[in-house]
Amino acid sequence: MADAKSMTSRLVHSNSWDEFWATYGPRLSGCFFGLIAVRIWTQCCIYDRYVATDSGVLTIASNLVRVALIAALVLAFWRIPLSNKVRRVMEWLSVTAMTLCAACLLAQTEFADAPLTSIAAVLGALGIVWGGGMWIEFFDRLDEGEALIYTFGCLGTSAFLGLFLGTIPQVAVFAVGLFMPTLSFVSLKQAQDQLDERRAVIPEPVRDAAYDSEPKSRFACLLMGLALLEFALGVARGFPNGLSIPLSFPMQAAHQLIVFVMSVAVVFWVLVRGRRLSFSALWWLEVALMVAGVVLIVSSDLFELGAMLITVSNTFMLGILWYTVYDFSRHSRIPSYIVLGVVWAVHLLPRELGRYLMFLWGPYVAQSVLAVAALVCLISLSMAVVMRNCQPMRPFFAAFGASRWREERLRAAVRIDARMEAGGAEADEAPICENLGHDRHDVAVTHNEDEAHMKCEPALRADLRSRCDALQERFGLTDRERDMAWYLAQGRSKSAISQELHLSENTVKGYTRSMYSKLCIHSKQELIDLLEGD
Repeated sequence: MADAKSMTSRLVHSNSWDEFWATYGPRLSGCFFGLIAVRIWTQCCIYDRYVATDSGVLTIASNLVRVALIAALVLAFWRIPLSNKVRRVMEWLSVTAMTLCAACLLAQTEFADAPLTSIAAVLGALGIVWGGGMWIEFFDRLDEGEALIYTFGCLGTSAFLGLFLGTIPQVAVFAVGLFMPTLSFVSLKQAQDQLDERRAVIPEPVRDAAYDSEPKSRFACLLMGLALLEFALGVARGFPNGLSIPLSFPMQAAHQLIVFVMSVAVVFWVLVRGRRLSFSALWWLEVALMVAGVVLIVSSDLFELGAMLITVSNTFMLGILWYTVYDFSRHSRIPSYIVLGVVWAVHLLPRELGRYLMFLWGPYVAQSVLAVAALVCLISLSMAVVMRNCQPMRPFFAAFGASRWREERLRAAVRIDARMEAGGAEADEAPICENLGHDRHDVAVTHNEDEAHMKCEPALRADLRSRCDALQERFGLTDRERDMAWYLAQGRSKSAISQELHLSENTVKGYTRSMYSKLCIHSKQELIDLLEGD
């Protein structure tokens, strides 16, 4: 019988360094990490290298303008998809605005009396909305493992590089910011071209509509939980008197290094060690960082340490939100840039409102340290409860086995494995016909020396065919991929399928890999479980 370790190994793409490198090493490309340039730019031009919790009024103003622009774009393109022409225009405008933002900040160091900082805030907001958002369409074309690598790889690497931004003069920081938008744009184009070239060898994932049938209230609840935490985060970043909290260089280094280590740990835990990763676990980590930070900022001795932990929480949240947007978009018909816009607006608006609230009221409530700290902790814990109780039926990060939904399917697979082992058959050859809720006496069993498979009665075969058709419609399978599901579910081997369809066995394997990729499964047994659940 399959044990817990073997169950876990089915949930991930690899569970050793050799397997990880064999799977993803040939696919790695420097241009795929181009999102690093976007985050380096934000550190240079919006968050002042994270030498403090934020850049005060500059950060607030820039992000509020950013939210307004996101809202306008979401409303404009909610029903009308972006055309290629509009995309090209937005790309060039974004690169130009982001570059001019860095140029204004650089000029401000020489012309102190000019209002260039305000102009830079507006330009930065106009540029980053699509300058960063355009990368989500690249992620749409990656499978779950690659998306995880590049999400947390870009976050961790940019944090590590950001460590050195705190050691160089501000003029040099803005000069670095000048080149980042162009580097990001060029990297994106190269990355898209490489995906086009490899498409014939590595099929791109196809969207399904699993989330479209979910109650909208669940996602509204999740967004409310995010808004609560972000509001608490904004209050904490300006605590207690409304000013940005400066960080000494050791604390700046600790912030960037912790984010780097956490990002590497996520990829290593899932794709090298083959362990499970859950959306709820990451959110509990966010809450823990927030609560620890708030508890520490009420202490005069540990105030800076608390501010650093709050900043870590804010930075690491970027990776969680980006991957969640990718995961949702893979299973919804809503365009990914719309999903990203909505999530990022909810990420920014409450946070900046909380930050502005402290800017206005902080000087008058500085004595109410414990009361405000208790409020922030309460909001954070309330968010955790909301997030826990409003998970969709297909939880986020489900591809990595982090859900009861996946575990129930695997327990069913273990039961079938045990039954088939007791009967002397291979688990991978277990046909679905006996597991469709029909009496086993309705199934005629035949054996062959070369392969063992079951032939279903006409009624059962019709039932199985309808299930395969439903799977095709739901996950966007091609006719050939549906046929692979149909034959494999009956227990047919790939060699038998190739003979029956007059295809080479390599072609059958290719269709099977493509079908598995679209269904987010990795074995015939998981296909059987999926068909049983439909």
